[in-house]
Amino acid sequence: MNIDTITDIRGFNRFYTNILGLLDHHILDSGYTLAEARVIFEINRVEHCTVKKLSVALDMDIGYISRIVTKFVKLGIVEKETRKTDARVSEIVFTDKGLEVFHDLDRRSNEQIENMFSKLNESDCKSVCDAMNVIKKHLTLVSTDIAIRPYREEDVEYVIDRQLSLYESERNFTSEIWKKYLINGVLSLVNQFDSSKDSMFILDNNGKQSGCIAITHTEENTAQLRYFFLEPELRGLGAGKRLLKMAIDFSREKGYSHLFLWTVSAQETARRLYSKVGFVITETAENTEWGVPVLEERWDMDL
Repeated sequence: MNIDTITDIRGFNRFYTNILGLLDHHILDSGYTLAEARVIFEINRVEHCTVKKLSVALDMDIGYISRIVTKFVKLGIVEKETRKTDARVSEIVFTDKGLEVFHDLDRRSNEQIENMFSKLNESDCKSVCDAMNVIKKHLTLVSTDIAIRPYREEDVEYVIDRQLSLYESERNFTSEIWKKYLINGVLSLVNQFDSSKDSMFILDNNGKQSGCIAITHTEENTAQLRYFFLEPELRGLGAGKRLLKMAIDFSREKGYSHLFLWTVSAQETARRLYSKVGFVITETAENTEWGVPVLEERWDMDL
């Protein structure tokens, strides 16, 4: 890398830092510090939220997080509820007032982005977004250490919580039927896990859980691919392909001759991956039980 390139990168870094300062100032106008605002946004994102989960997700000191949460309790923004399955764990949930605070912060953030880009036409906005995606892709590649490993007991909660959260935010899957289907499915896999037939792989990004894929035995020579997801920041970097290859290789190694999966038509990126490795759609069915109407698809592949 030559000195001109280095200078350009440093100059962009200073420019972008100033832009972030403008965004942060808008958040501070709400009466909450930047750290408090980050905690509020994360509480909304995380299923079965705890102080420990907030600390890990935000990479902030757990004592500092605990003090912020205590302040929020006093302000009536959140409540702590004892987890039904473990009385030692307190989950953090928004009160009605807290939901109003979150929606206000979310609205402020959206309005500021909209105002900032209002001077650009649609084509220019798309150019900015495309450039941001390029920067995100390459900087993620040079700053991450991605590894795939077998699941551990402490991963089970992550696999359940993140899928509930991602499917709610990205697909509006909110029904209790959907939640029970997902939770019971993951727990059933774990409780009946047979390493000679089943697998669940976790994608780690710099040591942080960032995705999953599983293979479950259904019949003598047939397995089902399940629980395939990636954290949004790692999409488009090839991590999904690596997970999918790992699952297919495992299936072949264990002697399966056929593999199938169920997905929905809205999962466009995943569907492209399935098609590229040899899956084909064999069945479709409309489903209205997840919270929004979806078209379910069964994909099959001979190994």
